[in-house]
Amino acid sequence: MNKLIFALIAISIISCTNQKSDSTSVSRDFEEDMLQLKEYFHIPGLAILVKKDGKTLYENYFGYADLETQQPLDSTSMFPIASITKTFSAVLLQQLVEEGKLDLEEPINLYLEGSSLSDSIKIKHVLSHTSEGEPGSFFNYSSRFFLLTRVIEKSASASLVELMNSKIIDPLNLKNTVPLIDQTVIAAREDQLAKPYYFYGEVEAGHYDSGLSAASGLASTLRDLARFDNALDSDQLISGESKNQMFSPFNSDLAFPYGYGIFTQNFTAKEIKWGYGQEDCFSSLLLKVPEDNITLILLANNNLMSDPPRLINGDLSYSRFALSFLKHFVFELPETYKSMDYTKPESLDIEQIQANPDLGKLYRQELLANAIAASFMGQVDSLELQRSKELTEIALREFPDYAQYGNQSLMRLLMVLANFGGYDEFDEAFVDLGNLLLEKNQFDPYTNVYLGYYYQNRNQAEKAFQYFNTIAETPNLQPFWYSIEAFDFLGDYYKNDNPELARTYYQKIVDIGWNMGGKLDKAKTELERL
Repeated sequence: MNKLIFALIAISIISCTNQKSDSTSVSRDFEEDMLQLKEYFHIPGLAILVKKDGKTLYENYFGYADLETQQPLDSTSMFPIASITKTFSAVLLQQLVEEGKLDLEEPINLYLEGSSLSDSIKIKHVLSHTSEGEPGSFFNYSSRFFLLTRVIEKSASASLVELMNSKIIDPLNLKNTVPLIDQTVIAAREDQLAKPYYFYGEVEAGHYDSGLSAASGLASTLRDLARFDNALDSDQLISGESKNQMFSPFNSDLAFPYGYGIFTQNFTAKEIKWGYGQEDCFSSLLLKVPEDNITLILLANNNLMSDPPRLINGDLSYSRFALSFLKHFVFELPETYKSMDYTKPESLDIEQIQANPDLGKLYRQELLANAIAASFMGQVDSLELQRSKELTEIALREFPDYAQYGNQSLMRLLMVLANFGGYDEFDEAFVDLGNLLLEKNQFDPYTNVYLGYYYQNRNQAEKAFQYFNTIAETPNLQPFWYSIEAFDFLGDYYKNDNPELARTYYQKIVDIGWNMGGKLDKAKTELERL
């Protein structure tokens, strides 16, 4: 396992003017990283493309579209791209704005029938994932994005499928990009679609999701996505002004990580625009550095490229895939960083690293990205959980100012180590960071659920109550997995002393309808008993 860690740090100094031999070396080192990550995350098939100034720098296909038949991936292999569909939908919305058919300042209720949402929620809030709580006050990646389907269709008087085809897919000649509207389409593209896979300790055959909405549902290839990316860069689909609006944080003062249909993030003095996709059996990444006019596109047929780093929280620097690309193709790094063993800080010139804010941030995220990945893989390998502990200890020791850089992703890492790993040395940092994050946003559902788990695991029901209850009582919060966790806790909390109130919480789980961890079955049983 150490060989895997060390190999990820063997990097070269990169600049935009590399000679051909340097470029070949960079591609070789990057390729080695990708192959090791493919193996580490048990990804059956991984497709990779790097393009700069509209031209392909690197393209390769590793592994299989179909393990059973040993069908290899190639340039025609299609993958469901899940939430990268949101970027396509944002382009459609901006086109409709340019045509005078839509105003993003309008209440979304103008386009919805029988909606229970407040009229204070505007189209722009749903498009920027800022529609929950007090609209515009905080970012929370929300399933409400699918509501934009109706906005697009009603304002254009056409179906989303028709608009995707007529306004993006056909004009760009994206021959291998299709809306997966139902199983019939999936069956028709069976020979091209990469097969879906789960990993729960071993690789297993999975399933396709079907249905198109503004939030998800397209399938595509590397080359089609590269063509779409070129069209964005050249303002072929929308004006430069509209693109800049898409790519700008919805609220830069509050450092929101999302614009319109795409994430936007500053990391080590680079502005990065990115989107990701994650289904049960697929993951994808589209990463752009506009300053350098360079793009990375990744497609995989399991979800472990996206799930471990918790990209839903909006911090790309927890992705080992993204860090490898940035190190090899974007950042200019000092020679001393090339062969450093970041797991042994005593062998490094830490003062030099910490004296350079950008290099220090990269080193810190190397540690944390590997730690959060290992914490995830620790679900099936106890040695990985131990490795996660060791890396996190180094990160917090060398960078103790977690109050400045800590976020929901770090909270999740510390929660896993404290709760499931049983490592109580992280308790203080976990609780402290949680309180700091809630001072910024008391309604943050992720921080609340992580703190709720923490105290529930320690049989401190009264403390756990305040966090789960905050989730349950937050106004205008779209139901999600953390809602089920909160309702389940509150149902159990009240069922002896206040059965009627307990019933209301169990009923909420039934109304959501997800049998997450068997909680729907449990709620139905409790309702019958009560």
